[in-house]
Amino acid sequence: MTQIDSVKTHLWDDINQTAVKAGLDPEKFGPVHREVVDLMVESLLNTNSPTTPSERSWSAWLNGFNPLRRYPAESETTSPAAVRPIIICGVPGTGKTTFLYVLDTVFRRMFALPDLINPQMSKKGGRIHTVPKRHFLGRPISLLSVRRWAELLHFFAWDIERHRFDAADQESFIAQTLRPMRLILADEVEMTGYSPTIPELARHGLLVVGTSNQTEFKQLESEQIPAHIFFFEGVDMRVGDPDDAVVTGSDPARKLFDQTAQRPAAAYGPLPYQTTQVDEMAIILADFKTAVQAPFLESQWVDFFQTAYKLALGPQAALNPESQVILLLEQFSLDALRTDFNGIIRFVSLFDAIEQLCLGVLVGHPDQDPKLSREALQHMKVTVHAARGVTEAVKKKTVVGVDRAASRIGQAGYRARQQVTDHRRQTTDLKPRNGV
Repeated sequence: MTQIDSVKTHLWDDINQTAVKAGLDPEKFGPVHREVVDLMVESLLNTNSPTTPSERSWSAWLNGFNPLRRYPAESETTSPAAVRPIIICGVPGTGKTTFLYVLDTVFRRMFALPDLINPQMSKKGGRIHTVPKRHFLGRPISLLSVRRWAELLHFFAWDIERHRFDAADQESFIAQTLRPMRLILADEVEMTGYSPTIPELARHGLLVVGTSNQTEFKQLESEQIPAHIFFFEGVDMRVGDPDDAVVTGSDPARKLFDQTAQRPAAAYGPLPYQTTQVDEMAIILADFKTAVQAPFLESQWVDFFQTAYKLALGPQAALNPESQVILLLEQFSLDALRTDFNGIIRFVSLFDAIEQLCLGVLVGHPDQDPKLSREALQHMKVTVHAARGVTEAVKKKTVVGVDRAASRIGQAGYRARQQVTDHRRQTTDLKPRNGV
């Protein structure tokens, strides 16, 4: 085995360990996943180092020292050559974005690559641009959608005083902020609709790894930046099924709803909620219909959960990937969402935030058994497709969101069941369904 093969193996092992920690099933990783990782390693090494690393430097890397920290300063190098992007294609639910979450976490740690994109980015003149940061295992990551990357480039490139594009400002932003990151993770790569963001970044020597539900990229072709294309297929890599989250009237976990409902109420903006504590586990109860009507984006949901966690466990408590948190959604009903497109999108945003923070979720209803299964969610998509007076673009976005939420719900439900199991010694009558 060569030294570079040893590095690839070391990274792959870390990726599998990180996946398990995030509630994913690495057994569902296939040869294509490994090919993507290997190509990323080769691309980063080729673009970061002016010469082939020696065997001694590889040994140092494997012993904890990263030679890529010593790549030449920008002033010491010539203009970098364009780097071919890597795009992972596939239908929704094949784990493309989730895999990028894992890659973002592992590659930045193992290659010591900084994330220099902050929630608020500023430029000369004091202008501020807000960047909604995604989270994975409870921590912010660098992954943004292509649209967000395009907005960020536009912010630094556009001179609002002279109302014109300033190439020097864009070059400065890329050189000082993006180039040290070396790796750009981009979700939702589409054929058209955005400025040539990926070609621009690739021409500056940045490795762009993106995901897309499409398979043709005419913009890259016209810009003569050919991409490495990979296809993900198969089942969702997340553990759990949506009905793992369902609490029926006979379910012992129903007592969690009843106990938390007796606690004093608090409010986060328009959303009332209640919290309680079971050992070191925080329980948060909210009304489902009220929650999906709250005008919250992912970042606001993240802040809500952090606020509620502190209320449950004390002001010094810090929400992190190891925290035990279960969100209880009372009065749950998918029927309330079937023709409410805005409600569906907010529902998807809620579960996007839940995934980022590694929370558990249980859903219930005091008068009926909630219907939440893959079949029920599939029927919701049929209803969306049949809706009248709605554009095809909105329908497509909504259906993609439902697919995304389905696997996140299953994962959150499974996680909640595991957390309840871990705390049976504290509440022995809360035995999960089916022994999960």
